[in-house]
Amino acid sequence: MLGRRYEISIALVCLALALFIAFVWVPLDSETPPVHTFRRQTYIGDALLPMASAIAIAICAFIHLLQSWLRKPAAASAAPLDVHTGVFFLLFVAIMLVSSVLMYWAGPLALTLFGPSGDEAVTYRQMRATPPWKYIGYSLGGFTMVFGVTSLIEGKITLNRAITSLFAVLVLIFIFDVPFDTILLPPNGDF
Repeated sequence: MLGRRYEISIALVCLALALFIAFVWVPLDSETPPVHTFRRQTYIGDALLPMASAIAIAICAFIHLLQSWLRKPAAASAAPLDVHTGVFFLLFVAIMLVSSVLMYWAGPLALTLFGPSGDEAVTYRQMRATPPWKYIGYSLGGFTMVFGVTSLIEGKITLNRAITSLFAVLVLIFIFDVPFDTILLPPNGDF
């Protein structure tokens, strides 16, 4: 762990940068506001996701600032950089890679294996906005990411964590997919 003064400095820089990005850079760089209505239909604007991400970073930086500010100077100690830390980061990268591959390829693979058959082959691009195909990759990849990272951080695998991970993915689907007709969950926009 870095010294208290450095932790506070890092938190202040991250907080200022995140607030600048959320309230200056993103609105000036986006064509549409976070949420806009056009002809009585509500759409997610170009600014929503980058603005929400920057605000989340600002909240985390503020929490880190408070924790660093309230921590006693004597409590600061150097964190070891050992084999366990290296293994942790390698496992983290592996979880992120596996979940990204699942997110990207599970939908097209499921369509190829279990999709409708007929005279003309159906492509994933044609089916990417229809249930259940649009949810397969996002659900499997998102579940793997949330479940894998939380299990890695806490060092154990539990049924409660699996249920919580599934619930988190479902909440994100209900927030970003259900209210908006024109949004494609990741990675469906890539096809």
